[in-house]
Amino acid sequence: MSRYSVEEEEQIASLKAFWAKYGNFILTVLILVFGAFAANNGYKWWQAHTSKEAVVGYESLQEAVNKGDVELLKKVQASLLEDHKRTPYAERGAILAARAFYDAKNVEEAKKSLAWVVENGKSDEFVATARLTLSGLLLEEGKTDEAKALVQGVKTIGFEGLYQDRLGDIAMITKDYAGAKAAYDQALLTLQPNSPWLEVVKRKLSAVPGAETPAK
Repeated sequence: MSRYSVEEEEQIASLKAFWAKYGNFILTVLILVFGAFAANNGYKWWQAHTSKEAVVGYESLQEAVNKGDVELLKKVQASLLEDHKRTPYAERGAILAARAFYDAKNVEEAKKSLAWVVENGKSDEFVATARLTLSGLLLEEGKTDEAKALVQGVKTIGFEGLYQDRLGDIAMITKDYAGAKAAYDQALLTLQPNSPWLEVVKRKLSAVPGAETPAK
């Protein structure tokens, strides 16, 4: 039962609106960052671990995404995941497809793509991205237990702060304000000093009733 003032409840409502607008921003950021890394530093590795057919399949998926053709995207992705599931292009393609499905308001297909990466992905970065994003989609649907299960107790180097941030979101939604404060505090301690996500977490923390944002 809530015992907070009208002002505090308004803060919480404002924060929820903020999540609704920016909750999946993290997906775009991680795709751009890791995509740039792969393009600039991982070319030889990718070439050594993929086949020409996998490359063609991934390029076909990109083309379907660019066209905004959801039905074609489903078919191309199914082929890529079935025939080339052991290549890096499969999980990369599934992440890209998930973004396209989400933009097309086909959340169920987006969740299926992300779940595939969580279950089958070999790259820590892609699996972490899929976990965080799928958790966010489930949270939007009010499935807090499922959302929490995807990130609680999971350790991926470089993603610890983002996991804590998501746990803070879940705690806020369930009105576990002490848990939210603890998670956001831990996120601030774990995120890199130059992380663009720091200010986002500080804003969330400031909306937790009774919380004081620590300096960093």
